[in-house]
Amino acid sequence: MNFNRRNFLFLLGGTASAIASESIYPRIAQGKDAQYAQNQFQKLSNQNHLAFKPVQVPLPLPNAAALDKQQEIYSSYEVIDDLVLPEGYTYDLVAVWGDRLGDSRVGYNNDYLSLVETSSTEAYLTVNFEYISSATWMATYPLVIGQELPFTELITATQGTSGAVNAFALDENNPLKAKIRQVCQEGLTDLGLGVMSIKRNHQGQWQRSYGKNDRRVTGVTGLAKPEQALKSTGAAVAIFTKANKLGYEDNLGDRIIGTFQNCAGGTTPWGTVLSAEENFQDQVPELVMADGSSYPPAALSFVIEETELQGMGNVFGLAGNKYGWMVEIDPANPQDYGTKHTWLGRYRHEAFGVRADQDQPLAVYSGCDRRGGHLYKFVSTETVGDPQAKSNSRLFESG
Repeated sequence: MNFNRRNFLFLLGGTASAIASESIYPRIAQGKDAQYAQNQFQKLSNQNHLAFKPVQVPLPLPNAAALDKQQEIYSSYEVIDDLVLPEGYTYDLVAVWGDRLGDSRVGYNNDYLSLVETSSTEAYLTVNFEYISSATWMATYPLVIGQELPFTELITATQGTSGAVNAFALDENNPLKAKIRQVCQEGLTDLGLGVMSIKRNHQGQWQRSYGKNDRRVTGVTGLAKPEQALKSTGAAVAIFTKANKLGYEDNLGDRIIGTFQNCAGGTTPWGTVLSAEENFQDQVPELVMADGSSYPPAALSFVIEETELQGMGNVFGLAGNKYGWMVEIDPANPQDYGTKHTWLGRYRHEAFGVRADQDQPLAVYSGCDRRGGHLYKFVSTETVGDPQAKSNSRLFESG
């Protein structure tokens, strides 16, 4: 399908795309003339060549119907508790939160999915688990996971501090610290990413095949098993391994405990998956010292309230400067728990686009998903050989 800029604007819907495209439709963006806006989006509708009819959404968009007809059409709306897809499309339920995955479980709030096919009927599915919806997660955790956590006790115990406590500074024998560690261990377990093997059954539906390469990389991977700690490359390694830091020292050198807040991502032509660490500031300090070293864990306390749970890296003493990167993982390598390539920048990453042309530098595009964020481009120092060769991963290491 030829999916041009006009098609994209039509599919994305009226107001948001118009605001983002003020240079194209300035009068729409400024909201000066509703009828003018309607006429422009009607033109987009007439020129649309989508191969499917978009699903009707609960709220009218400027291109949904004539303005004088919207009240009539949207006066009632049927809510369907399901994933509603355009006609001709189907979905397969492959896994849900709490299902076994490797030596852990399927995490919470799935974001980016990468399907790397190994044959016509088999593939690796890599999934990002971005964040936990605090109130819902705490309320349903015992039902899904089958065990209790001391949520109520911690909320009561921290009321005098507005729910915040520097758990890292507590004595190791303090019962409060043990309870905080227990909650944070489980919360961070439900973040990160996962690799699962899947296959098509006789009906053509995807289902899990529970292969030897299945694994989880959680927010605390490498804590109990140091050999599973994530690796790092690029400019920030000099900061991670620097002696006499101005800031906090986690004594791990260039190794990193886990990954979390994994939002969108990308898949390389050679079959590895890129995972974006986005709102990492919810779990560890975002600011760094003048030499790039991390602020101490006390800079972001553990917080628990009825509807809030954050600062989960505090109790484990995680160094904040080791988060906010791009993570690359090879789903076909069961020993790979991820590498953070720091030449691609530290910010609130959202998605990756990779261009790999033979004998040309590798180009990687990524956005910073914060208010006032930007689009960034990385260009490798060396050039691409065979675009499908896994040796291309080394190109992330310098550029």
